Amino acid sequence: MPPHAASDPIAARPDAARGRRGIGDSLRAARRSTGLLAAKVVELVNAKTWRLSLRATAAYRTATRRRQRLVVVTGSVGKTTTTRATLAVLGGGSPRWVHAGDNCFGCLGRNLARQGMRTPWVALEVGIGRRGQMEPYAAALRPDVVVITAVTSDHVERSRSAWTPGEKRSRIPFLRLDCGEPIRSVTEVWEEKAAMVRALPQDALAILNGDDAAVLRMAPVTAARTVSYGLSPGCDYAARDIVLLPTGTRFTLVAEGAAVPVAAGLVGRDAVRALLAAAAVGRAAGLDLQTIVRRLEAVAPTPSRMQPIRLASGAIAICDDFKAGGETVHAALGNFAAIEARRRIAVLGAIFAPHPPVREKYAAAGRLVAASADRIVLVGRRAQLYRRGFDALRPGVPVQAAASVDEAVALLGEDVGPGDVLLIKGMGGQKLSRIALRLAGDPVDCPLTHCKLDNTVCQECPHARSSLGPRGTR
Repeated sequence: MPPHAASDPIAARPDAARGRRGIGDSLRAARRSTGLLAAKVVELVNAKTWRLSLRATAAYRTATRRRQRLVVVTGSVGKTTTTRATLAVLGGGSPRWVHAGDNCFGCLGRNLARQGMRTPWVALEVGIGRRGQMEPYAAALRPDVVVITAVTSDHVERSRSAWTPGEKRSRIPFLRLDCGEPIRSVTEVWEEKAAMVRALPQDALAILNGDDAAVLRMAPVTAARTVSYGLSPGCDYAARDIVLLPTGTRFTLVAEGAAVPVAAGLVGRDAVRALLAAAAVGRAAGLDLQTIVRRLEAVAPTPSRMQPIRLASGAIAICDDFKAGGETVHAALGNFAAIEARRRIAVLGAIFAPHPPVREKYAAAGRLVAASADRIVLVGRRAQLYRRGFDALRPGVPVQAAASVDEAVALLGEDVGPGDVLLIKGMGGQKLSRIALRLAGDPVDCPLTHCKLDNTVCQECPHARSSLGPRGTR
């Protein structure tokens, strides 16, 4: 008997332990199935009633518009972090529902109402998945300020991987999610996003990403005043002297002739853009730059979006696994290469629905990894495609394969320590954040290789830990 068995009742009774764990796993599986079913029912109801719910939203806006200013944040990527930063600057904090992915259909009116009718400034993240959705949203919301984050192929990728007319149609008419035509190109993405800017009246404000040429092309289509934000010197709200750290970013905010240092808790250049956009909103709301900077510095990282987690070994893991479209993979790897570290360890899963040629997409990302990583762990079968870009890998850089989260944890637990920085990037369904959570001492023992709870992060998932004790301790 192991020396610790006498003091560990579960170790002393392995049969009982297995029985309890089996029951716990069964209960968790049942709860997960129930939660997934509930999520699908809510999604179906939202999709079927969204035009009706927009009428209620429009009525709400009519009742509150004279005393409440609405900021709408939209774009292909970066919406959630920008919305959280905007709410923080406006004094509303960063509630959980902002990063829960509830940014369309009937959720818009609910998220608007939950901020209170008497709140002078409110903000909403607005997302789309099909053509023809943004114009009705704009007509119902009638925003006073619109922030456009980026125009990328992310929506195109999602449309190709999801339901399209004639494919996977339910035999039951009510269950068919007829929410518009799929988005077939980046041009169509632009048209959808521009619809929100076109709806702005003359006394409104459009805040555009000055680093994105497609976003800047929206300036001529609106009657509203426009300002730009970004890392380019010519932007109205710009950043210079950017220093990327494993747990945050330092930069100088340049606006209106002033230069103010910022020590943010968010990681990456895209996070800096989000903070700049929020600063522009803050100025529109009449706040001074010092107040804005103080609130920006208090913004916490968005879960699973370049979120730093300190591991038990002293290393820092940066989790960016909420989505993994091609553009987000390249952005994460670019930030990763600029972070000072003793060793950079890349932990990579699959890219989400890459456009053909698929192998070349992985190879291009693999070349970025090879240029900066000191160690590479590939999780899952699809991740092995990155190897096609490892021709320029420096001699002696280990490349390891892990079939599961458990195997990745076992590999990394052997040799990570202070000064090491891990980038954990993969498709949302893989939930690779579990690797960082377990290495940080959080007992996340969910065994799934693919999770269907799309907008649920593992840190907050009620099914991620077993039911054997407080927070799943055994």
